[in-house]
Amino acid sequence: MPVPAFAPGQPVFGYGRPRQGYGPPPSSRSGKTGLIVAGVLGLVVVLGIGVVIGIFVSGDDSGGNSAAAAAPSSAAPTTTTSRREAAPGIYSMSAITNACDLVDPTPLHRWSSTPREDPRHREFPPNTSDGGNLHCAIRYTSPSTIDDDATVDEAGISLQAQFTGAESAPAYDRWKQTDTAATGAGLASGEVTGIGAQGYWHIATTDTSNGMTYIVGVHDSNISVRVEVAVLRAKGEPPVNRDDLDTIATNQARQALNGLKTE
Repeated sequence: MPVPAFAPGQPVFGYGRPRQGYGPPPSSRSGKTGLIVAGVLGLVVVLGIGVVIGIFVSGDDSGGNSAAAAAPSSAAPTTTTSRREAAPGIYSMSAITNACDLVDPTPLHRWSSTPREDPRHREFPPNTSDGGNLHCAIRYTSPSTIDDDATVDEAGISLQAQFTGAESAPAYDRWKQTDTAATGAGLASGEVTGIGAQGYWHIATTDTSNGMTYIVGVHDSNISVRVEVAVLRAKGEPPVNRDDLDTIATNQARQALNGLKTE
């Protein structure tokens, strides 16, 4: 798979087709994308000469169709066909009308604080493939402290919460397999404890540490939650600290579980 390179002066965040494996897991609904899924939000990091960090909107939840890549609407589509309840558990999306209400982006302001656009969110009720899912993506930008004329500093966060279907495996299993499969320089993964029943973390960074993404995925009862935090700084600025992103992603995963718990 070709790896795009970051070129100074070009936009860092962008909309387009995500790399295979990043974003919500594949589903049998891919043939009904216009009705069931209008967009999937997720931060993606591609390591090349530098870092390209993007929030992508694709045409289906498998990341395999970019026909709806530019869809700007934050309103969830309404479908009344083939719905079913999520598997029994202590979490529910019934009280959530905006997935971004579960996200606190203020810790990102230490790096960038100017909204690049309005937060993007999707809320999908239970259907034939899963018990319902939520998506939120928020991103910020700011002028470089090294070169005020080059606005290349960016920070973003994404949240995915998917409720397990009555006859399906948790999305957590697929997320973990995909996120932690990559190895090599700048990549590492491990286990997360103390949040839910099980969890993992994954980090991807450049050799200069000026660009970094940190993922935390957790599973508990009938829900899987995946948080991705990404920060890009201009060359010459202080490097991104792994512990900072770990704290943000871990706290956000815990906050999402608390916000969706019914008991």
